[in-house]
Amino acid sequence: MDEIYLNWDRMFDEAYRIPIHEIKNDNIVFSGIGGSGIVGEIANILGVELSFKRKFTGKESLVAVSYSGTTSETIVDVENAVKAGSEVIIITSGGILEKFAKEKSLKLINVLSGFQTRYAFPYLFTPLIKMTTKKRGIKINETELKEGVVEAKEKIKADAARLAELLINRIPVIYSSKYLAIAKRFKQEINENAKHPAFYGEIPEINHNEIESYVHGPSLVSVIVESSEIDKITEDVLNSIVIKPYFSNDLKNISSLLALAGVTSLEMAKKINEKPDKLYNIPKARQLTSKLFRIN
Repeated sequence: MDEIYLNWDRMFDEAYRIPIHEIKNDNIVFSGIGGSGIVGEIANILGVELSFKRKFTGKESLVAVSYSGTTSETIVDVENAVKAGSEVIIITSGGILEKFAKEKSLKLINVLSGFQTRYAFPYLFTPLIKMTTKKRGIKINETELKEGVVEAKEKIKADAARLAELLINRIPVIYSSKYLAIAKRFKQEINENAKHPAFYGEIPEINHNEIESYVHGPSLVSVIVESSEIDKITEDVLNSIVIKPYFSNDLKNISSLLALAGVTSLEMAKKINEKPDKLYNIPKARQLTSKLFRIN
């Protein structure tokens, strides 16, 4: 299954060709959750200034991302934005949101279906950053996403095997400053693919509280996704496992480090004989959330 992530170079290549829309308003609000939501947080690494405050006045543009098109929380945000008269752009592979977009003549970006959401990151992230960087006047070279996976592929394989060995049967807590969203994605991948506990935290905030928990936390293992000098303080204090970015380029680091997170989580799943695609608790949570929001 490692090939799912190691084939992201091909998926990024396909994602470049997905047609996008222009964003009208300067205030860009993002809605998404889980594997669809993390793309917005990671996009902010590039300085696109997405807001996550979902109070709609009609003067903002909502970019709503739901790979399945059935995410209850995102559907509610879209409905509220439409009622307020906000511009709405939906990125999805189908479901209720695709149908709603067509009924309401909303801006729709259709992406390829058939994947677990976490595996489909290139299809969700690429159109998002193409639109938002264009709106913000930020010049990027989108091919660097593909290049990050291609150029680091062999290192990713080796590092994933090493990390899985170090993290299994411990409780990884992944920290970062600038790359906090990447640390969060590492945590999510370990949770969902390996069904293994993992958590994340923000540097420097954790240097003022959380690092004391290691005094009575022998099962915890600190992991740093290094992104600035301040990360090294936490590394030194906690004797952390360090994940060093492969490049000096944010786009290449985003694609390669997220691929590393995915492959590492799959390697951990192998070690405990867990099936990455099987879900135990999430389906029930989705069902209860759908009932709460009365989503049909």
